[in-house]
Amino acid sequence: MDQKPFVRLTVPRIVEHLGLPTELAQFYSENEGVGRESSPDRFVRLCRLKEVERIGWRDLHIFGADDFPGWEQFAAYRIGMSPFFDEIVYVLNAPVCPAGFIFTIGVDVAGPGGSGSAILEPSLVLASSFAEWLERLEACGWIEYGLAPGDLTTLPEAEERKHRRYYQALNPGITWGPGSSWDSSSRPTA
Repeated sequence: MDQKPFVRLTVPRIVEHLGLPTELAQFYSENEGVGRESSPDRFVRLCRLKEVERIGWRDLHIFGADDFPGWEQFAAYRIGMSPFFDEIVYVLNAPVCPAGFIFTIGVDVAGPGGSGSAILEPSLVLASSFAEWLERLEACGWIEYGLAPGDLTTLPEAEERKHRRYYQALNPGITWGPGSSWDSSSRPTA
């Protein structure tokens, strides 16, 4: 199965009237996401344009019913989901990362994501921009290792450490960064 979470449109479409951030509008003018209902075998299921929506804290399916100090002003565009039903969003306002970052939140996410006083354990910053995130996904064969960090141990050691350093830089509080017990390169050999 092709893991790519979007397809290129044969004819560009106009999406400026939807009020999306510039990089999302540009992407969706030329591409269509595979949709949240596409195969759960995909690591990332990008929303179809009609599924992209602006959300706030109360719209997060897992956590929105509970108040969490610092997250009252959270705003984002829901742009996708993981095979584990983790929300993937384009941040407009979050207490743990700047606008434009790509962020995921869900029950099984190995966080905490971002930095600051309002970090949430089941969250993770995936990239500092949408374009950067897509480039990383493509370079990784459309696998988002932030959603399944245990899969990093299947990579060659140098590649594994590079990915761990990348996520650690965006998420200083994670416990699976370089040198952690999850880091296969730091384990003693028999």
